Amino acid sequence: MTIKVYYWNMLARGAAPLRILEHTETPYEYISEMPKFGAVMSKFGANTDCFAPPVVEDGDYIISQSTAATMYLGKKLGLTPPGYDDFKTMQHMADIVDLFEGNLGKNNEHGPTLKKFLEGDRFKQLMTNLESGIKGPYYYGDQPCAADFFLGAHMDWRMANVFDPLNAKYGVEPLAPYKKIVGLHDALKATDGYKRFAAKEEKEKPKAMGPIKDDVLNAYND
Repeated sequence: MTIKVYYWNMLARGAAPLRILEHTETPYEYISEMPKFGAVMSKFGANTDCFAPPVVEDGDYIISQSTAATMYLGKKLGLTPPGYDDFKTMQHMADIVDLFEGNLGKNNEHGPTLKKFLEGDRFKQLMTNLESGIKGPYYYGDQPCAADFFLGAHMDWRMANVFDPLNAKYGVEPLAPYKKIVGLHDALKATDGYKRFAAKEEKEKPKAMGPIKDDVLNAYND
């Protein structure tokens, strides 16, 4: 039975499950039409315990929340390299959410606030903590697990949203000191799954994330 991924027509929080399915060449259907959300999500009328997207549906089994859905697919599809640990993988994904959504995502709506965050101790501490969990090139060595695709999805998102625009306009490279995080992202982008997805026509895949607002970028050094 084809696995279904429900999310809006964008990558963001739905990207990690999609990337795992592409990497493992597993047939899937990506569903972004809101009327169909009502079949599996309680927010849209379904009698389930899955509130909102992203949701993965695998036969009679449905699971929501980006971390849980990503981990489910990683385990189901064999992304459990030597040394893999369920609980540490859950911790790593929670740390990624804390950094990229709970911190960066709450500081990127105002230029000077964004600059203060990226140059402050909190960003350095959170990034250093992520680095410490990566053996290299991936979390557990030579083979990726769910946490790698989860980090890769957030890196795709925030590179396009924050880091690439800052570098292009100001030559700012906040990620430069974090070689393991950047290396993990680069390793994933070199995989066949990433390449196959990139080669698809734009109408065949969810939209990539866009850059921060011009007024935020322009005010970064104010």
